[in-house]
Amino acid sequence: MKKMMLVGALTLLIPMSVDAAKPVVLEKHGYVVSEPRVGHQYYIKQTGTDLAWNTTRGASDIVIALIDSSADRRHKELYDVPRVVNSMKGPYSVDYHGTHTAGIMSGRHNKFGIAGLAPNVRYHFYNVFYGKNSEYTDSWTVAKAVDTAVTKGASIINLSLGGQDYDSVLAESIRRARTKGVVIVASSGNDGENKVSFPANLKEVIAVGAIDANRRVAGFTNMDSQVKIVAPGVNILSLGMNNGFVYMDGTSMAAPMVSSGLALVKSVNPFLTPSDIDALLRKMPRANGKTYTELNTKRLIDATPRPLTLSVPSTLKSRYVKEAKLTIMKKPNLKTTYTLYQGTRKVKSLSLGNSMFSMYAGGDWLPSGTYKLEAVVTDGKYKRSATRSFKYVNPVKPAVAVKASDGSTFELATTRKGVVTVLDANKRVVYEALHVPGTFPVRSDTGAACTVVLKPTDVSEKVVTVKYAPQPVRAETDTSVEST
Repeated sequence: MKKMMLVGALTLLIPMSVDAAKPVVLEKHGYVVSEPRVGHQYYIKQTGTDLAWNTTRGASDIVIALIDSSADRRHKELYDVPRVVNSMKGPYSVDYHGTHTAGIMSGRHNKFGIAGLAPNVRYHFYNVFYGKNSEYTDSWTVAKAVDTAVTKGASIINLSLGGQDYDSVLAESIRRARTKGVVIVASSGNDGENKVSFPANLKEVIAVGAIDANRRVAGFTNMDSQVKIVAPGVNILSLGMNNGFVYMDGTSMAAPMVSSGLALVKSVNPFLTPSDIDALLRKMPRANGKTYTELNTKRLIDATPRPLTLSVPSTLKSRYVKEAKLTIMKKPNLKTTYTLYQGTRKVKSLSLGNSMFSMYAGGDWLPSGTYKLEAVVTDGKYKRSATRSFKYVNPVKPAVAVKASDGSTFELATTRKGVVTVLDANKRVVYEALHVPGTFPVRSDTGAACTVVLKPTDVSEKVVTVKYAPQPVRAETDTSVEST
């Protein structure tokens, strides 16, 4: 831990015949990394990150601010990392500590060296250490970096640094950051004491202790009841300077693992507040008698409430859809849109307050085909969406009915939108107009034969023709008896 100057996949096995005598083995298709040194990163599996990658490797709108010494941005593992580089004081001269912590989180999955735990989120690297060999910093410089990180949109701030004394300037910066929704993670310290370093000891901060590959608390770790989570911090392989790779120990290594895990959590649900994150960590299982939990990113993601869920059967045959289910997390500042598409064409917006909707739009029952439901939720900064496609089989076929209302008026009824044409006995057009489904009157002589044609606007449907013949008038017989 850097000192502040307060005091210093798998494959599918294929062979199978049509008349196979026994079942074949099927394996999971998971995300697989091909980094040559990943076998030495025991902490990937120990933290459950390898399984979490099947859900997400990070979203580009989640920003981790690494407030540390200068990461070697020319390292091949960091060269293509989406990042912003800032120097709070002094030159941005590369340093081993910032390079190592940066690599744990952001090392690219580029088949070159190691695998970063959250490779697809964005990073803001802040240099706060100065002096010969970037050996120290001060709380006010760190506070300036915290304020800048918040202004520039940080989602999570990682502080792998600390000291023995309290400073109100930095404490206030951290409190302001939390009130604006930023999660603060800090290393607990490497003094082997029952007292957590500042600023990890602030209630607004997630203090992180270190364990080893056998899940034992590292002897150097500062530990007390404020440490609610631990992560690997012993024999940690990450980046060295000049395209190198080195092993390091420290709570400085454990903190970015927690920051990475929470970045993946926020990638799934960016609307979680720092209080929501605290509650999520409290739900994680703990060993008997322990006041802390071990980082398991897979469990965290599994327990993360989704901002919205959307489900719909693969095939729908009813014109009134009741089977589609949309659930949205309850947050006062979220706005949601719910839309029905046919291909890329927007068909109509759907009501959020009514789970049922009809397959009716543009004055007609929608034709059979493939449709897509899309729900989008946003708070103005973050946006998440869910889409589901389904096949719709329209049960409403084109039909037209005609009857006489009186001697000069027909009553026509159609089931689908289309052009209605009325032809007389000589095939002359006496009426023609576009109509939506429904019943409507047509003025014409109902005592003469005619033909009614419905040409649907849905080109996949056939033209419907109905012939009308007037009912013959029955002669009435006078059965009265004339008196004499």
